Amino acid sequence: MDGEGRPSWLSRATAVDVALAASAAVVDVFLFSAVSSRTPEGAGLWLFTALVAVGFAALLVRRRHPVLVFGVVWVWAVLVTPTSELDFEPTAIPCVALFTVALRGQLRVSAGALLACAVLAVLAGLREAASRPPEARLVATYATLVFYLLVYGCVWAGGRWARLSRQHAEDLEFRRRVEAHEAVIGERTRIARELHDIVAHSVTVMVLQAAGARRVLDNDPVRVGHALGHIEEAGEQAMGELRRMLTALRLSYDDEGSCDTVTGRPQPGLADVEHLVGTIAAAGVRVHTRVEGEPGRLAASVDLAAYRVVQEALTNVTKHVGPGAQVDVRLRWEVDELTVEVTDDGRGRRPERTLSTNHGLTGLVERLAIVGGRLETEPVPGGGFRVTAVLPVAGPVASEPVREPR
Repeated sequence: MDGEGRPSWLSRATAVDVALAASAAVVDVFLFSAVSSRTPEGAGLWLFTALVAVGFAALLVRRRHPVLVFGVVWVWAVLVTPTSELDFEPTAIPCVALFTVALRGQLRVSAGALLACAVLAVLAGLREAASRPPEARLVATYATLVFYLLVYGCVWAGGRWARLSRQHAEDLEFRRRVEAHEAVIGERTRIARELHDIVAHSVTVMVLQAAGARRVLDNDPVRVGHALGHIEEAGEQAMGELRRMLTALRLSYDDEGSCDTVTGRPQPGLADVEHLVGTIAAAGVRVHTRVEGEPGRLAASVDLAAYRVVQEALTNVTKHVGPGAQVDVRLRWEVDELTVEVTDDGRGRRPERTLSTNHGLTGLVERLAIVGGRLETEPVPGGGFRVTAVLPVAGPVASEPVREPR
């Protein structure tokens, strides 16, 4: 008995194997023997039944031992075919065994199996010639030989084609997984680089605030208190961004230990969406933006992630939908989360050729997971596509920092 309480023999021979073996046995009995016109009697009937049972039983384990099963079936067919008393020429059972070897075995092994089946074709031709008058033996031999060679050849070719198709599908799936993995790793590396810039910016703000507080320490304690508050806030933000950066680096650190330096360029955020919309509009895509709710305060990495969501969604519209499409960009602010929703109507002039790796959304999923958000994508009824991102909100909009007077 197996783990599910089924008999052990049933676990070795699936329902498909049983059905296929039974079908092959039935075809051989009724099409390649004289049982339908002259039923064996007595010992002949028992012998015929035993021989058919041998072929049926052999096919039940063809998946696990394809070469061994073919060898058994081939010997069985070689012994059965010349026996005129049985009038039995097994064909379907050897075909199933040959197909399995062609599907699961190497080319050299399957080619040997095909040559072995040529022996069965010759035996069938000789047996057919023995049952015909002398003047018809030559034609009967050639006709039978050609028939069986064609049958075995087509079965072998079908098995090899199925094997190559399966290998091709596995190769495509492997390449898809590798490309998706590389896209995720690339996005993590990019996130780590951007977070490095954000942390550097936060530390710079802390240094400047501390320097300003030190200069007015004796003259303006109130201003010093404000500066210390901003230093505390920037420090907390820097620690949060540092944890995210270390998460990304831990997942995608390269073996060479290389790292990127601070770019010196400010990272984009939701404040730059209008400029992005103008760029997309120049490509012929009509974009409408709307903001719902009271805007809250976002961590720098979350603000960057929100911008990347809008950027990737609009870029996909230009690539896959084309000019003439209409896009709605909605920012819905709530107390503890921001929902970014980008929806297109799918009614643009689609480009004839799309230059895309189709892994941009995979990278976005990774980016949002690092900052504590999530991404959802779905087609829109009637055409179009919707990208929805939910991001955490740090709190209400912070007041402007108090700067040292010049």
